[in-house]
Amino acid sequence: MKIGEFAELNNVTAKMLRHYDEMGLLKPAEIDLCTGYRSYKQEQSHQLNWIIILKNLDFSLSEIKEVLNGPTEGKKIVDQLIRKRIEIISSLNEQTQKKIAIDQLIKILEKEGFHMEKQFDLLNIAQTSVHEIKKNIPNMEVFLESANSIAALCSEKDSISVFRFDISHFKQVNDEFGFDVGDSVIVACFQIIESNVKKHLSHAAIGRAHGDEFVVFAAAGVEEIEKTARSIIQDMGTYNFAKIGCNKEMGCYIGGLVSQQKSNTDIRRLIEDSIEAINHAREKGPNAIAIETIET
Repeated sequence: MKIGEFAELNNVTAKMLRHYDEMGLLKPAEIDLCTGYRSYKQEQSHQLNWIIILKNLDFSLSEIKEVLNGPTEGKKIVDQLIRKRIEIISSLNEQTQKKIAIDQLIKILEKEGFHMEKQFDLLNIAQTSVHEIKKNIPNMEVFLESANSIAALCSEKDSISVFRFDISHFKQVNDEFGFDVGDSVIVACFQIIESNVKKHLSHAAIGRAHGDEFVVFAAAGVEEIEKTARSIIQDMGTYNFAKIGCNKEMGCYIGGLVSQQKSNTDIRRLIEDSIEAINHAREKGPNAIAIETIET
């Protein structure tokens, strides 16, 4: 069938098909040597569908070409999909933090007596309120800068680690006791993490991944990270959350990666990849630890 017919059949444009042809992604079944007209077979729709699916999942055209050019190892495809999922989750985490900051700003404006029909000067809002907003705005770049500074101090024989902390069933806290109590629980958990990181790890940086999840980067090996994780879980178990309004036993998940420091180590990628490790901890249940050793 002609290119226009094939395009209409698959809800794409002829221009897109020409581009895929030029990229070597989807070649026409035939090309008329005299007119240059392209024609396609109906069964080529199957390949086009895969191109569209992978493109919508944020695969680049070059990545799609590599996947579809022939038989590929299943593990390689799964690894690519996992990496895409990590990228998406990382993006969602940042958007969630921005939403939290916007919600806080709305509450502050309402508290300060903001009215649509009146003029309002943001500079007159109390500094403490502004600080609360700033504290919750995603600032992964600052965390990454600290992480890179720590990595720069390490030799290629040293281990570097990333681990994530997530509160188990945190949504139930907000649902049962309200968001103010939820915020207090998050602060308490941060203090528990911070005290244990300072106690067990010499060189470490703590960042907030999103609402109820924290990430730690450290110059440390498996033994040190596992010891820190166990200590955090122990302190979670003995902390009196009832005194801050949460009449519920709180648990957590801790998952992380340990790698040997190398000159070409991508710290940002290591941090993103640690999302998969904490997913493994979640699969085990509350107060589970999943620390994995990887090659970078």
